[in-house]
Amino acid sequence: MTEGEVVEWRVHEGDTVQRDQILGVIGTDKATVEIPSPFAGRVEAVLVAEGARIQVGDPLLRVEEVEGPSAEPTVPTKAPALPVPEPRPSSVPVEPRRVPALPSVRRAARQRGIGLESVVGSGVGGRVRMLDLLAQGRRVPLRGLARAMAEHAAIGHRHVPQVTVVLEVDVAALEAQVAEGATAEGSPPPTLLGLICLAILAELAKAPLFNASLDDQALELVYHDHVQLGIAVQTGDGLLVATIRDADTLSPGTFHQELQRVVTAARAGTLTAAELSGSTFTVSSGGKQGALLATPLVNWPNVAILGVHAIQDRAVVKDGRVAVGRRANLSLSFDHRVIDGMTASGLLYRLEARLAAEQPGPPVR
Repeated sequence: MTEGEVVEWRVHEGDTVQRDQILGVIGTDKATVEIPSPFAGRVEAVLVAEGARIQVGDPLLRVEEVEGPSAEPTVPTKAPALPVPEPRPSSVPVEPRRVPALPSVRRAARQRGIGLESVVGSGVGGRVRMLDLLAQGRRVPLRGLARAMAEHAAIGHRHVPQVTVVLEVDVAALEAQVAEGATAEGSPPPTLLGLICLAILAELAKAPLFNASLDDQALELVYHDHVQLGIAVQTGDGLLVATIRDADTLSPGTFHQELQRVVTAARAGTLTAAELSGSTFTVSSGGKQGALLATPLVNWPNVAILGVHAIQDRAVVKDGRVAVGRRANLSLSFDHRVIDGMTASGLLYRLEARLAAEQPGPPVR
């Protein structure tokens, strides 16, 4: 990490703060982090405005430390032990003022990235009402996770000449296995997504090219010893990719447990930076709200991403007769500099055959 963004200040000039009180929220390209005060005192000056980009080591605000034993600084584990340089000329001092508004309006303003000091309030005493805030929604800067998502998507799209192949597959065997709920003792029951992930992990063991990365500078393929499986998770703050470390070494029961853990943590906003980076292959599923078909963007520097789309009853011709089948589309988007269409289609057909089997994943360890 070399830079971040001031997402939100929770204190203002003149405020009295206690040791370990949250001063503000800093966003990086991986996560948002609350910054606590290392000592008690009074806020003298806020040096950087909300939404400003900052470098590691930049001063953010000044706190006048109070006298007495309580002033002993305690450095939180999250705080980087870096020297703080003198304020640079590029730092822009601001003088925030406390704008009267209800908590719901303040929350909505933070979600939209709108500074209340820029809104003209129509309420009593200049209080900003929700209607005043909504009237400002024509131009909203991207901040925090939304900004990081936009930047990462743009970088990936510029780097990767992407192609997508699609195959309709039979998921009746998967649904039957989920209905049985069979899993290792103490582990959560299997899910459709979990079973599909286990199936693709088994296929990646035979097709390491899809678990590689391309070094753009050296034009060399980097093969990875293990699969760091990225799981795209929709959260209240946007789309995150949670990483299951060494997923190919986990037993099915342990994998289902780890999948449940990272998805829950992603939605709660408690994943660590390490759990939000380092994937080598990604799976994206829309779940019950998934569309009939989509072409997910390759999660660069991965070279491929598997998309799991809506499961539906569809008319299927079998033995010359039309029957009702449980079907879903799987898409495989890939970097055409590394993978060709025939190779990608071959992986999907092998995955289809595995999903139609009674045990789509590797054997239970």
